[in-house]
Amino acid sequence: MHRVESPAGVSVSLLTASATEQTIQKNAQRNGRLIVLNGGLMQFAMSFASSETVIPAFIQTLTGSSILVGLARSMMQVGWAWPQILISWLIEKRERKLPLLIRVGMIHAACWCALGAAIWHLAGERPLVVLGVFIGMYAITTSLMGVSNVAWMDLVGKTVPQGGRARVFALRRMIGGGLAVASGAVIAYILSERSGVGFPRDYAVIFLIAAGLYAIASATFGLIREPIEPVRKSREPIRSYLAGGFRLLKDDDDYRRLFILRYLWATAMMGTSFYVPFAISDLGMNIVYIGLFVSVSQVSSVLSNALWARIGDRKGNRALLIYGTYFLAGSLLIPLSTPLVLDLTIRPLAFLGIPFSISTQVLYFSLTFLCNGFANSGMFTGRMALVLDLAPADRRPTYTSFHEHPRRAAGAAAYPGRLPGGLVIVSRYVFNLPRLYSPRDHPRQTDPSSAIRQLGRSTETAPGSHRHATGRHRTDRW
Repeated sequence: MHRVESPAGVSVSLLTASATEQTIQKNAQRNGRLIVLNGGLMQFAMSFASSETVIPAFIQTLTGSSILVGLARSMMQVGWAWPQILISWLIEKRERKLPLLIRVGMIHAACWCALGAAIWHLAGERPLVVLGVFIGMYAITTSLMGVSNVAWMDLVGKTVPQGGRARVFALRRMIGGGLAVASGAVIAYILSERSGVGFPRDYAVIFLIAAGLYAIASATFGLIREPIEPVRKSREPIRSYLAGGFRLLKDDDDYRRLFILRYLWATAMMGTSFYVPFAISDLGMNIVYIGLFVSVSQVSSVLSNALWARIGDRKGNRALLIYGTYFLAGSLLIPLSTPLVLDLTIRPLAFLGIPFSISTQVLYFSLTFLCNGFANSGMFTGRMALVLDLAPADRRPTYTSFHEHPRRAAGAAAYPGRLPGGLVIVSRYVFNLPRLYSPRDHPRQTDPSSAIRQLGRSTETAPGSHRHATGRHRTDRW
């Protein structure tokens, strides 16, 4: 007997399907806005704990050791990398990743709060005591970032359609950059004598602000409505999972090309954390200019993401990788040529009656952070969108973790000990990167033992280094 549906039954089915489609579309729009908001708040928080400006300046002022600055940068790389493969193996079969994101985010904020409180309490102690506390807590916070990244990428892949991912990533960074512009002025004020807070309590205040912003950003995850997609029903043995993950680099040509490009970028960017210490110690720039450098970096992120969103829509994600690499080359060459710039004091706002003066070398050196902001935004937007586009829905955690883990671990191991050597080496190759290794559309080594010797000399201040906000030389670490 054949079943014949009445016209009324067909109408009800069509109305139900239409309502379901409207609900899905409405949730997608809501989730997209929340992801952009979360990204803006997260980037705002990260500007107060920047591994490229704030953390290197803190360690350089505390110890005077460039090797320890490099260690902190390596900790960021390793901490971000080591948990990801393990976490992807554990959560890939889970239908919901959002609860993990919220819990880890709140723990991350609590760790920064504890670090800020500890540094405030330890003011006046020996630098080695403060350094030990910082290294321990920083290792935890960077590892928590690696834990959350896998779940976060899967959530973005679920909630943002394939054609709109580059735009969403660009908007996240644009809004975050806009919010973080203010962080430069706040950091400059806290580090200056006007704040009345001395070292290291000035950095403790900065870390406490970061903790509060991290907590607010993590709370926005709770408003997202996570879609449920088919997942793998069982968890394979860890050995089989590892073998299958590394086999992706052999079987997926575009995934392998993207991995190689990311590795070369990491090599070219090894000197990033030494920009600020190089400016303070070698070029004799005042520490209050850290705020200027942070602001320039954030403003460039805002401006560049408007450009990257447009380029991504018109020319695809591959173009973002190519153009971003050229900006990276500029950021490498500017520090090398800064000593050649005539050091003059100018007043660019004199015609407005504003008595603001700045050195021409400082102004020129700021272009490093301008180019670096453009480069970071282009590479981040392009590669994140490509990883999600290449990954099947039930393998996003695997694609994410294996893309991040080997590259970051190797990058940390190869980290150079000095800025000039690292820049000279990588700048020879950077202009050839995009043409050699772009995916299709779909230094000098330092003896580790010298770190101990240099740390032992950290209580001595070389002429022209570690200046206080007023410009006079600091003869102690506090």
